[in-house]
Amino acid sequence: MCRAKVNFKQGFFILGSIVLPLTSACRINGGKLPDDALQTLLDSTDVELIQEIPLRFDTYHVQGLELTERFYFVTSVDTKQKRAWLFKIDKQNGHLHSKKDLTEGRLIHPGGLQFDGQVLWVPNAEYSRESRTMIYGIDPNNLNIRKSFKVDDHIGAIASDGKNILYGANWDAVYFYTWDFGGHQLKKVASPTSVAYQDIKYYAGKLLCSGHEDGQTILDIIDPETWSLVKRIDLPQDCWKTNLSREGMAFDGNLYFLPDDGPDSYILIFALR
Repeated sequence: MCRAKVNFKQGFFILGSIVLPLTSACRINGGKLPDDALQTLLDSTDVELIQEIPLRFDTYHVQGLELTERFYFVTSVDTKQKRAWLFKIDKQNGHLHSKKDLTEGRLIHPGGLQFDGQVLWVPNAEYSRESRTMIYGIDPNNLNIRKSFKVDDHIGAIASDGKNILYGANWDAVYFYTWDFGGHQLKKVASPTSVAYQDIKYYAGKLLCSGHEDGQTILDIIDPETWSLVKRIDLPQDCWKTNLSREGMAFDGNLYFLPDDGPDSYILIFALR
């Protein structure tokens, strides 16, 4: 197992890896409010791997990860059958609870997703750059689509402020978009970095964006008011067969990553210290 220690240097973090035993259970964030949890992330000097959860079914080519109190939600592409999947997974045992086929013709690429307290926001795009996407608002209980709108670009990840603003990153996150919940585009801005973000989350007024650049595994904290980089975390990459930020990421006071495709994919949970 690996332990990642974070050293701060003027606006970004550097992480290394040392060996440690795995704890038997996940340490929850202690019921912190979102502002406090985000501040803990900003102030952390140590990140500890505390749990690995095996997913006991074929997750195909993983794209995004999100969680609620009882469930994980994973988006995935079955590249052989050309199908788009949303999986609902029991947090207690990693078993598949239910799934929804999101395939609509050439729309087979669901991306990074976020639950905003009401619906799961999921982009489902054609599997090509500068293509098209349907943005879905999905009921997390029955996986029915409650809202949808079209975007004329490939949106690879989406986040919600839980009020009336959605944030989306296109293929390799060259651009960020904002829309209202009705699908009306509000802004299109160039990314403040050159990182190819794979999953993004709106959290306490900031965007947590995970991705990769030149072999580095990265978690960036971006201010969506100014579209500036607040902090960077270079994630450990020597202990797993693929980069942690290769695909799915979530945050609730702990950090969650789902880097590997199925079969034999694991959700990796890190506590902040």
